[in-house]
Amino acid sequence: MWIGDHAAPEGPGLIAPPMPGAGPNEPLREAYAWLDHYLKDEENGVDTWPEISNQVMFTYVTTPAAGDGQNVIVEPARREEKASWADVTTDTESLILTDTREGGDGALIADLTAGWHREFTVGEEAEVVAMDKLMTTGQEEWAGNPKIYRTSEIDRSHALVWSTGPLLAVRGGVARQIRGIPRLQLTVDSTGESATVMAYLLDVDEYGSARIITHEPTTVESEMPATVSWELQAAAYDLLDGHRLMLVVDSMDFLYSSANTVGSRITISSPQGAPCCLELPLG
Repeated sequence: MWIGDHAAPEGPGLIAPPMPGAGPNEPLREAYAWLDHYLKDEENGVDTWPEISNQVMFTYVTTPAAGDGQNVIVEPARREEKASWADVTTDTESLILTDTREGGDGALIADLTAGWHREFTVGEEAEVVAMDKLMTTGQEEWAGNPKIYRTSEIDRSHALVWSTGPLLAVRGGVARQIRGIPRLQLTVDSTGESATVMAYLLDVDEYGSARIITHEPTTVESEMPATVSWELQAAAYDLLDGHRLMLVVDSMDFLYSSANTVGSRITISSPQGAPCCLELPLG
C-alpha cells in the first residue's frame, strides 16, 4: 500500500521521466524490477521480497515550502514489510456505537449498548468526501499535503458522527497502530426504496482538524430495516497520542454513485442482538 490514490506514484513515471529533484519513484522502480525478473528472467532478488510492503500513511516528515502554503517532504514515510497479509493484523478492537451523547454526537466505546436509533436527511452535497478531485487529492497526499477536514463544519442534519475520547499512547507516542481492514456493522432503514451509506474513518487532533484514514460505501437494496456488515478499505495508519478516532456516516460522495433520493430520511439503529459496531484491525 502507498499513500495517495493508485495513480499518484505510478502515473507520472509511466508517461514521462522523473521531474528534476523528484527523487526515486519506489513503486515504479519495484514494478519494473518485478517485470524484469518474471518476464526477462533477471536475477535481481525480486523472488526474495516479502509479500507485503505497506507505507504507513502520513509518517513522512515535511517542512513548509517557500511562499505557497504547501509542504515538501524531507524524510519519506515509513514502510513496513511483512511475509504475508495474514501477518499485518495481529489483533482487533471492537468499538460499539452509542446513541447521542453530550455534544450531539455518538460515542465509540468498549461497552455493549443497543436499543437506539438516529436519523439524518440525504442532502444534495457530501459532508465528507474521499477526495476533492480525482487524482489531485491523492497526488497532494503523496507530496506531503493531505486534505484537512474540519469536523465542526460537518452538518449533523445530513450526517451522523461517532468518536472516541482522546486516546493515550500505547507505545512510541502511538495510541493505535491501525493495520488491515476495518469492518463496520449497522442496521439501516430509509424512507426511500434503497439506501446508500458512506462510512469514513477519521483521525482527529486536539483542535478538531482531521485526516482521513479510510472509507467505503455500501448500498442496501433489500427489504429494510436491514443489518449490514461491510469492509472499509485496508489501511496502515498510526493514530497519535491524544488524538480521537471519528466515524462519519452520510449518504453522498461524488466519487461514487448513490441510490439515495435527496430529502429522504436514513435511520441507523442498533437493535438488541445486532449492535452497531466498528471492528478496528491492529498491528
